[in-house]
Amino acid sequence: MASSLAAELATLSVPDIQAFEDHLADLLHGLDTHAHARAARARGDWFLYVRCAAVASGRAAYEEALADPHKLRRSARREAEPLPFVASQAYERSTGLPWRHESPVSYESGSNLTGWSGDDTSGKLPLWLRMIIAVPRPLRRGTQLPVHDNERARTSREWTCRGAKRG
Repeated sequence: MASSLAAELATLSVPDIQAFEDHLADLLHGLDTHAHARAARARGDWFLYVRCAAVASGRAAYEEALADPHKLRRSARREAEPLPFVASQAYERSTGLPWRHESPVSYESGSNLTGWSGDDTSGKLPLWLRMIIAVPRPLRRGTQLPVHDNERARTSREWTCRGAKRG
């Protein structure tokens, strides 16, 4: 499926190939919600591939899944993993140049912040975003570390980023 689609896209103009990529990204972004991920019982790349399968199943299947997240599960058995790479392959085949286009929206799982922060998620952000927020920032020079038990206070200049004491 993907190779024949890439071959057909390669016959189009560069703006048409980019428009295909942008439209695909928009469709995948629309299905990127907490409700859809939960209904499909999918995470990460697998959730992306399930959404790709819904898009590849046609307009009616896509619209059904968009309206009712539980219908997305039907797409879990279809093979559509190569779909996100079709436009780049077509572009490279057509022009001989590397693909550098970035769509206005991301199709990566968890990138639709609105879809992951609605009422059905109780305000829970996607795991990748929660991890970024939770990563401790390196201490600035001169900031005081907390004192635990009889441990003396140390300044951050005595510590490396990994927490090991400098000699």
